Amino acid sequence: MVSCRWVERQVSHLTASMGVFRLDAASDFFFEPTPGFYGFISQGVTSALNDAMQMLARHIGSPTAPVIEPWDGPVMGLTAGSHDFAAGREPPGLIRHDGPFRSRIHLALENMHSPFILGGILAHELTHHYMAGRGIALPDAQQNERLTDVASVYIGLGKLTLNGYEPMTWAVPRGDGLVRYTYRVGYLESADLALVMAQVCAMRAIEPHAPYTNLTDQARGWMGLAAPKVRDYELRKSLVGERQCPKCGKMATFSFGDSDDLVYCSNCGWEWEAILRDLHRRRTRRWWHIWKWLR
Repeated sequence: MVSCRWVERQVSHLTASMGVFRLDAASDFFFEPTPGFYGFISQGVTSALNDAMQMLARHIGSPTAPVIEPWDGPVMGLTAGSHDFAAGREPPGLIRHDGPFRSRIHLALENMHSPFILGGILAHELTHHYMAGRGIALPDAQQNERLTDVASVYIGLGKLTLNGYEPMTWAVPRGDGLVRYTYRVGYLESADLALVMAQVCAMRAIEPHAPYTNLTDQARGWMGLAAPKVRDYELRKSLVGERQCPKCGKMATFSFGDSDDLVYCSNCGWEWEAILRDLHRRRTRRWWHIWKWLR
């Protein structure tokens, strides 16, 4: 799982590259993937998916949208249960850039099993298209894909990716038994994407309830775990700096560790979690007194 510090570095890179995206759109920042939207893309025909891509492009203010190419296979809604998903060797989505803001997308047939996966792929590939038009990319391909996942949240398509990146498991009759499949897309885990969502919401001062609408049950669960981690991280940042260590008694630098979101003493290595708990207690007492006063 990624750390809040890693997420913050990716968000800072995106802010430096494209500015604070849609500064005036806190109330309607996220595209809302309603049941109607998922029903629309479940038609599975190229024209519907291209119309959906245009909708997403308008939401993020992209001047163009990538074109989804026709694919070989049945023209239908969701992929039939008789399809041999294990035979698939293609990436979920493949984008080809023909020039600034001109791209073509090929979708693998396996994505047609779930409207949530389809929505996540559309969001990810549109984000590629949007970033390429602005010359935003990392030299390492894997790191660039992870940055694109973060950027999908940063530009308002995070509900689609968070819903779509949850692994899907299903069974298909084969002879006298069942063959079970598990399939997932994306380069960040669901828990990681939820952490990005929570951090972007904190950065943009989005109302606490806003990121939970039109999420699957699993996605809401990940958000419920991510939000307190971001709050803890913001509290820990207030502990960073020069101060006397309560453990060793010496003046030391308190800073984050290399691979986690914890704050350590540079002299003795003590982790200052006790102070964080004290800050939590102070905040809880303050809000308790405010609540009593309001009553």
